[in-house]
Amino acid sequence: MTTVIITSFKEPKSIGKCIECIANRKYSGITSPFEILQVSPDDLTLKAGKKAANRLGLNKKQFKQIVDPCKGKPYALKLALHKAKGEVIILTDGDTYFERNAVEEILKPFINKKVGGVSGRPVSMDRRDNMMGYYGHLLSDSAHHKRSHTMKLVSGTQYCISDKDFFPMSGYIMAIRNISLDLPKDVLSDDAYISYTLRNLGYEIGYTPNSKCFVKYPTTLRDYFNQKVRSIGGFIQLEKYDVFKRDKQSRSFGIELKYLFFVFSYAKNIKELFWSILLFPIRLWTWIRIFWERRVIKKDFKKTWVRVESTK
Repeated sequence: MTTVIITSFKEPKSIGKCIECIANRKYSGITSPFEILQVSPDDLTLKAGKKAANRLGLNKKQFKQIVDPCKGKPYALKLALHKAKGEVIILTDGDTYFERNAVEEILKPFINKKVGGVSGRPVSMDRRDNMMGYYGHLLSDSAHHKRSHTMKLVSGTQYCISDKDFFPMSGYIMAIRNISLDLPKDVLSDDAYISYTLRNLGYEIGYTPNSKCFVKYPTTLRDYFNQKVRSIGGFIQLEKYDVFKRDKQSRSFGIELKYLFFVFSYAKNIKELFWSILLFPIRLWTWIRIFWERRVIKKDFKKTWVRVESTK
């Protein structure tokens, strides 16, 4: 069995499409049997999810809802992980949707018993003709480049598997074996925590670039900073969980500077080149804020996790 966990909060307009792109077997390639667990705290999203499930003809075993007490995404994930029955668990968010055959593709690396987790490929659904839309494409494609070049392509397949090096999975679309994971209730980067934990348990991480998940990225700098300071800053927070055993820290301003050539070469015209140049002071300010919040004032979980409205 395959379990799909969808965490969603105040996303009644998008949750239906998210459920459908998974439950429609001809579209997703999902095998039978399967179960979809929707974890939401608000009535509107729960009602929209139930409506979509009824329209798709899902029975009680195939679709279940978990009422989230609104204590943060890590808490919501823990609730669902404890109830998941599948041998493999796919995790995603209610404001995204998968491309055709994404589920089928992300399950393929699990034929290798050494693989504990697999990341799909987030793809920006935003227009590229404005600065913030361009950044969504640039950053998602740079993550694809990083995963593709860090991990090794498996001969005869279209997916990669880690060895000595890896890059953490994406929380937008990732799959893990159903093993006991003690997810901290205040972790800021749950996808990174799970990735490093699996590596420490001796598992390898896979990457399936053909398993695509369409994501809407921030459209304002304010939302951009709120999202990135939390998600990237979560890598600094991981130090207190002592997860950097088998692998070193994979996110820092210095590490990002190594992608200088990629950022410039990504631009297709003068306007995009200008936006690429502007990204450096923006990322520098992001890391300054991360240093301040994580190293200096040690901002708590509730104040750090701010809802990013422009991605909905």
